[in-house]
Amino acid sequence: MRNLLFTALLLAIAPFALAQNDLKSVLSQLDATLSHRDSYIAGREQRIESLKSILGKSDFSDAQRYILNQQLIDEYTPYQADSTIDYLYRNINLAKKMRDTRRLDESRIQLAYLYSSAGIYLEAATLLQQVDTTKLDRKQLVDYYVARHKLNDELQLYSHDSVQGTQSWHLTVLYAQLIVDNTEPESTTHLNFLLWQAINDRNYEQAVEISERLCSTLPPISRDYAEASYMRALVADLMKDTFTAQVWFARSAMTDIQLAIRDNAALKSLANTLLDDDNIQRAMRYMRIVMDDARFFNSRLRPWQDALALHVIEEAYMARRKRMDSMYNIFVASIACFMLLALGGVIFVLRQNRKLSFARLELQQANNRLNISNNDLQRINKQLAELNSQISEANEVKEEYIGIFLTMCSEYIDKIIASRRQVRRLLRDGRIDELKKEYSPSDGDSRELEEFYHNFDTTFLQLYPTFIEDFNSLLNKEARIEPKKGELLNTELRIFALIRLGINDSSKIAALLRYSVSTIYNYRSKIKGHTLVSRDNFEERIKTIGAFSPQHL
Repeated sequence: MRNLLFTALLLAIAPFALAQNDLKSVLSQLDATLSHRDSYIAGREQRIESLKSILGKSDFSDAQRYILNQQLIDEYTPYQADSTIDYLYRNINLAKKMRDTRRLDESRIQLAYLYSSAGIYLEAATLLQQVDTTKLDRKQLVDYYVARHKLNDELQLYSHDSVQGTQSWHLTVLYAQLIVDNTEPESTTHLNFLLWQAINDRNYEQAVEISERLCSTLPPISRDYAEASYMRALVADLMKDTFTAQVWFARSAMTDIQLAIRDNAALKSLANTLLDDDNIQRAMRYMRIVMDDARFFNSRLRPWQDALALHVIEEAYMARRKRMDSMYNIFVASIACFMLLALGGVIFVLRQNRKLSFARLELQQANNRLNISNNDLQRINKQLAELNSQISEANEVKEEYIGIFLTMCSEYIDKIIASRRQVRRLLRDGRIDELKKEYSPSDGDSRELEEFYHNFDTTFLQLYPTFIEDFNSLLNKEARIEPKKGELLNTELRIFALIRLGINDSSKIAALLRYSVSTIYNYRSKIKGHTLVSRDNFEERIKTIGAFSPQHL
């Protein structure tokens, strides 16, 4: 018997648990969709601006302009009421100008339906009275019946006159049947009004079947699907199946968001059902979005409807707040009791501490000795830091003097070369007697330069013995540089050796190595083209080769 009861309990709980999981999943999907809301709105705005740009051209006929206006009306209808009304009036004027009765009636019917949705009932009724139903084709006649149904449905909902309300109710039933009779059996309009009739007759099983058939056949990202899933949720709500209603409201809201529909009801209806403590914050967040959409859509009736829903949610939020305040008071009282217990514990600990005072004294003395040791260690660390600074400074001085030495050597070579050139000029002019005792013509320039290169290479590699290896590690394998047999450094290595010594200017490097500035620039650019590191950081990395670090202590 116990096993049977347990099994029955599990079977009863299982659907509830599955529904909760479905709701959590679809709410997570809805929140993810809401995070991209701005991009969906931007997509609709882009389509609208594109149509406006096309419409801005002046070479369209009235008929073509009417069609473009209608495309804009289709974009604006679920998005912004004012703009929809503006373009519908433009089409009404164009139809009058063209004397096109069919298009005139079409635009009047559309505008009447929009006025009915917005709570502008008198103007809607006036527009519908101007339509000659004897001249309408079947589709237009169905649209006319739909507009009439919408107007009377709104009037019976919001009219304060009971006679008017009853009359409007009977007319909604009449027009719903006319729509059913004049539409194809499997068309979306036919099924929608069969669904309306089933709900009106409280035949909820049939309403579920029709709404689910609509949801399964319509494209998931379409306004018809959003309306069908909203009606499926409404039927579930009427059947007191809250979890199912919430799931379908969320699916309808997701479609509204993906289509950038701002004349929507699903998100508001969903928020109105999320009144439990776990979801009340989410409901408030959804209602802020709903109110934002209502302000943007700018319908006369919608903000009032949303304000009523917001009031219900605010009351639920305040009730939750009161519960939270009560829980807070209980929590504070519990903390107070805990503090009293803690105070008793502290008194007990203080008494025990008196027995440990001698141990504390010894510990304090040990801490004092440790502090003295720490001070000594800090002093030693400070001295070590000063020593490191001195070593770094000496390293910098060493590098600076190497640069000075190289400059002096270069200047000396310049003087020798200049002297030799002067001797040659004197010899060329025939003043041999002045110089033949001390000078004789020779071609020693290159030899002096080679000696200079050799001295530089030897000195530099003594200071930075791993320079070539470290330099090549910064280059691609195929671009690495190895001096020829008998060479210590070649031209490319000498250029970057000078950069390592802090000589960055290409003109100075050119003067030291006896090359043109453009040649030095080309060498530097060529090497940078094969570096494994950033071109901008390559020369800075060169300057760190062989640099002093604490590891050398």
